[in-house]
Amino acid sequence: MEKSARHMERSDFYLNSCLWMMGILNLIMVLFLAGTITLTQYRIAFAQNARSFLSQLAVMPEQPQIRMLTVVGCCVLIALVMVAKRDGDVQGTGWFTSLSFLEIVLVLLLMWQLDMGYNGIVFFVFADILFYVKRSGSRLLILVLAFLCYLAGNYQLVSLLFPMNSFETWVSFYDYNTGRFFLGMRTLCELGNTVLFLVYMILLLLADRQENERITSLNEQLQRANEQLHAFAEEKEQMGETRERNRLAREIHDTLGHILTGISVGVDAVSVLMDVSPEAAKKQLATIGDMARTGLNDVRRSVRKLKPDALERMSLENAIFQMTEEMSKGTNTKIYFASYMDKLEFEPDIEETLYRIVQESTTNAIRHGKATEIWIRISEKNGEMILMVSDNGRGCADIEEGFGLKHMRERVELAGGSLFYEGVFGFTVIVKIPIRRRPETAPADGGKNVMDRAAGPERGEQDDKSDDCR
Repeated sequence: MEKSARHMERSDFYLNSCLWMMGILNLIMVLFLAGTITLTQYRIAFAQNARSFLSQLAVMPEQPQIRMLTVVGCCVLIALVMVAKRDGDVQGTGWFTSLSFLEIVLVLLLMWQLDMGYNGIVFFVFADILFYVKRSGSRLLILVLAFLCYLAGNYQLVSLLFPMNSFETWVSFYDYNTGRFFLGMRTLCELGNTVLFLVYMILLLLADRQENERITSLNEQLQRANEQLHAFAEEKEQMGETRERNRLAREIHDTLGHILTGISVGVDAVSVLMDVSPEAAKKQLATIGDMARTGLNDVRRSVRKLKPDALERMSLENAIFQMTEEMSKGTNTKIYFASYMDKLEFEPDIEETLYRIVQESTTNAIRHGKATEIWIRISEKNGEMILMVSDNGRGCADIEEGFGLKHMRERVELAGGSLFYEGVFGFTVIVKIPIRRRPETAPADGGKNVMDRAAGPERGEQDDKSDDCR
């Protein structure tokens, strides 16, 4: 990074140095031409041979002092415009465009005052404009405009439309050697200005190349950092899953080990008491039943800890909305969620399935499909709840069902539903599950939440099945 920054600073220094040299050279050239024409006009007047010389001119010249003041004023204004454009607040705004247009107008006026005797200043002005323009398309347009302005400053072309006096005509007033000196100075300045402009363009192209290389390098570093971050996130997720499995295994092992040991000993005692004291055997069986139910409730509480925390704290609709909102803010992905059902209140296993399907589908759309927009719709038809998650990602014509899709299909089938998907236009996941609403009344134990109510004794057989599925 520091090396690239030094390269950029060095490139800017070379470009600014070249631009300054062009500016000084063009200022000398413009003042030299304007001064030569003005001085020639005064000398003609003092020599008292104006009549014979005026017969050689194509058009009557204006007052020499007016010409000189106009040239100096244009030079000062051009310098002020260039200084104003270096303000960072002006660059990239409409003011910058207006200042650049004013700069071009001043150059055309300056060349007109010099009778189109020098158009190399066009290179200097457009070099200054190109310094601030980074887009290749805009630079090409500016170069075309520079070529047109260069042609507009050519004496041979302009004199065909407007009569004007050439610089050679003014120089012809002097003797041969003096005239050759004036013309030689102009040619030397034009050559130097052209060389500096070519060097400037080469430096500008090299600076663009270095900037592109720097951006490419930064993108590669960012890509590597993202890959490392994904690897770390996956490793952390695996570690979390391993810790959770170990915790759950220990908890169930301790619970079941204690309960099953007590049941085993109790059954042995019942087998002994059955013949000796039937009443005592019945009491022992009741104790064993209470112990089994307590153990079953303990196992259910352990399994319930696998339920998403959001569903413990809020409704399914709010949980999905919160999840999509957080993901949308974190990934800059537009996620639209719409429910066409009056209430999203289902059996706990269905709510958890829907939540996990939405979570997995949106994650896959962003991670694998590179989607920028995701649509989530929940509706009802023929006694079935229909969940559709679609995106505008890359899609996939030949879909191979990996772990994620298999896991989603298993979840849906355990809830008694079916899962479909297609990847022609983006990727779409459709889930259909028979609607099973929550019970309207709470059980006698006055459970605190839906899961507690689902675990009531009057729903024992059904809950055993659903707990086995989960």
